[in-house]
Parts: sequence; structure tokens; C-alpha cells
Amino acid sequence: MKARLVASAAFMLMVICARAQQQQSAKPTIQGFFHLPVALGNPVFNDLADVLGQVDGSFQMPFYKGLGAGLGVNASFYELNEHGLATEVTDGSTTRMLYYGKLFWTHPTGKQSFLELNAKLGQGTWAWDCTTCGNNERQVAFHWAANAAWFIHASDNLAFGLSLGYQADDSRFGPGVIGLQRFPGRTDTGAPYRFLTVGLGFSTGFERSKDGIW
Repeated sequence: MKARLVASAAFMLMVICARAQQQQSAKPTIQGFFHLPVALGNPVFNDLADVLGQVDGSFQMPFYKGLGAGLGVNASFYELNEHGLATEVTDGSTTRMLYYGKLFWTHPTGKQSFLELNAKLGQGTWAWDCTTCGNNERQVAFHWAANAAWFIHASDNLAFGLSLGYQADDSRFGPGVIGLQRFPGRTDTGAPYRFLTVGLGFSTGFERSKDGIW
């Protein structure tokens, strides 16, 4: 009798766990962000490059207790300040295209909000086009980043969020990148690409909501 009760209890527990797993089933999501990056420890880059913006999009899938993985693309756009370097006219532009993989963890912070922490690894390519630059000046570099984002739901499948992050590229900005021997009037020799980012974005899931609407 006791064995039957234990077996029945174990069976009921398995059913409850299975139903809970179904109710909290993982759903794929798409995220999009607009960031404003601020260069850290790189005063010449700050003086020379005026940021236009950075856009980021990713597809991701949670797989276990808030943990998940995804893939994404990121593009940064800068306009060069022609008076950023004294005695040199350096008007033009630069862009960075980045393709990355992403690991993340999400945790609810309320009935309608959640926190996401993520790390990104990938490869970025800086493309420089300016009056002093050489032809097809490119820098290809390993990229890593860490971010935190807080979202609040507008509906079951749509949330809007704020993000704060740190980005680093395994490459340096120096005078040779823009075709110069040195930065005129300055003692700087260059610095690695490091950025603090703040952003606004959204996260949308692919799952039928409670009212039957996607």
C-alpha cells in the first residue's frame, strides 16, 4: 500500500513538473537596440570621431532556467570631424560591422519586468574612409562585450528596455589607421577600442499570448 502511495505521489509530481515545464516553455525572441557608444581612454578618437549611432539586432533562444544563446549583428556609424586634428583635414567617416554569438541569462524582477545579463563574442571590422586614409583601410578584430538590460512588458510578447554595457575590440586606433605618421600637435600614440554603451530597445517573443494573439 505504501509503495503504491509513493509511486502515485512520484507520478503526480512528474506530471506537475511536466506541466510546469510546458507552461514555462522556452520561446525564441528577437531583440533590437539603438546604442550611443562613448569611447574610453581614447581622447584622440573622441576628438576625431563624432558618433552617429550604433544599431544592434539579435535572435536568441532560452534553453534552461533563463539561460540561453543567440546570434546577432551590430553596426556603428561615425562621422569624422575635419578639425579634430590640428593642421590636418580629416573629414570622412568610419563604420564598424560586427557579427557575434551571445550567451544570456534572464530573471524576472516583477510581474511585468525582467533583467537580462549577457556576454557577446564575435569579430568586428572597422572600415575607414577619409581624406588622409589609405585605400580600403580595414581593421579586423576579435570583439567581446558584457551588457545588462532591464525590460518592462507592454504585452505578453513585447517588452521595451534600457541597457548599459561595455565593449572591447582587440585592435588599436593609431595614426597609421588614418594614414598619418603621428597625430599632429599631440603626444598620443593610440589606444585600444573600448566603449561604454547606453541604449534603448525592444524584445519580442514568438508565442501565442493568453488572449490568442501573437
